[in-house]
Formats: sequence, C-alpha cells, structure tokens
Amino acid sequence: MSHLDSFAFKCDLGLSSVVTVLVMFSCHCFSHSFARDGRARIEIPNVEIYDDGREQRVLDLGRYELSKHLLRDLVMTLGERPIIVADEQQPNFMTLQKTNADGTTSLYAVFFEVEKDRARKQRLILRVQSAYLLEKALTKRQRQAKKVAFKTLLRATYEGRKIRP
Repeated sequence: MSHLDSFAFKCDLGLSSVVTVLVMFSCHCFSHSFARDGRARIEIPNVEIYDDGREQRVLDLGRYELSKHLLRDLVMTLGERPIIVADEQQPNFMTLQKTNADGTTSLYAVFFEVEKDRARKQRLILRVQSAYLLEKALTKRQRQAKKVAFKTLLRATYEGRKIRP
C-alpha cells in the first residue's frame, strides 16, 4: 500500500511565501464498511478485515486497484480539475475522474478536506477521506454545488476564511 503513503508538495499561493501541502489518505480509499459488504460479519475472513486502530473495515479490491492506478495522480492534478464543494458546513470537497478503457463512463469520486496545520506554520494538511466509484450519477445537490479552484481553496484555508457561496 505504499502508493497511499503520505507525501508533500509545495504550492505558491501568491502569499509572502510558498506553502507546503501534506497529503494523507484514509483507509476508506481501499476499504468499505461492514454494512456495505453484503456478507454477515462472521462470514468475512480475518485476512479481509483492515484495522487502523480506530475502526475496522473490509478490504475492497476494486477501491484498492483504483487507488493504485488513479488516486495519487488525481491528487497531484487537483490544480487542473474542477472541485465541487461537497459540504459547506464541514467543509469537504470532491473531484471526479471519468474512467473506463472500454469507452463506458464511470465516475471515480475523491472526497477530501483541507486544514491549516496547527503545529507548523506555512503548512496545510489535505486529507483524502474516501475515494470510490459512484454507483449512480451525481445527485442534484452535487450537480448544483458551487465549484472552487484548488489554489483558491488552499489560500482561503491558509488565511482562515471560508469558501463563500
């Protein structure tokens, strides 16, 4: 799972100095809940259970493969992608990647949050909360949600401002 190791990159936000963005991935990028598994808990082999010390989840080969082939590059190109404000209250954001080599379309959704690092100045933490194929098309709320540019999101977070509707 080394493809989901944390990494950092520098970003010039047009402020007095360059900001470091630390990217971290949750286990939700390669696992799903017991409720979504379809099997009774007792039927799930122990080798398929992932425990990160805070929660237990079921390893998901589909999510794992997509994370391996798409996720890191997708995060590295957030500056070139439309970002949807998924929830203004939290705040959390999403971006999409259309995928399928056979010409059909599936939407790979990546949900993330950004916060200012309390321990280090000039550093932001981007946590990828989850990433998976959407089972259905975008909801009406997601289609109508406002969009934000990545640098605008980072700058607002760094300056302690909310993304305005």
